[in-house]
Amino acid sequence: MLNESNQFHGCAANDSFGTSTYETRSNSPIALIGNPYIDLSAYGIDLHGCTIRYLRKPNVKGNIITGIFSISGRIETAGATSYESLILFLVDKRKEYHRYVSECRQLKRQRNYESWLARHPEFIFHNCNVTFVG
Repeated sequence: MLNESNQFHGCAANDSFGTSTYETRSNSPIALIGNPYIDLSAYGIDLHGCTIRYLRKPNVKGNIITGIFSISGRIETAGATSYESLILFLVDKRKEYHRYVSECRQLKRQRNYESWLARHPEFIFHNCNVTFVG
């Protein structure tokens, strides 16, 4: 819902306020309808709250639309020249965060495994041609 200061205070009950993908010549693989809750959920992102500002003129970085988003408990800020760019930027930012978390977990598993091997050296095989008979 837009108020006097050109802000969108999102809630799940708000209706769409955007244009169709055909009208905007979208680069998005998913059709955006203008409701950030529905648009981000189409990408599998759980949006808890948001504030989107439509500026009258571009800011210093050239963005016309800026926003603060609460995505799965993390506060993200974003700015873009169009609504589509804003949503796609948030999707890319979320994918980048998931890659980072995945990499950190993989490194932790590797550290834990190396620590376990240091405590149990009898399980380190220097000859790969070991055959267990039993």
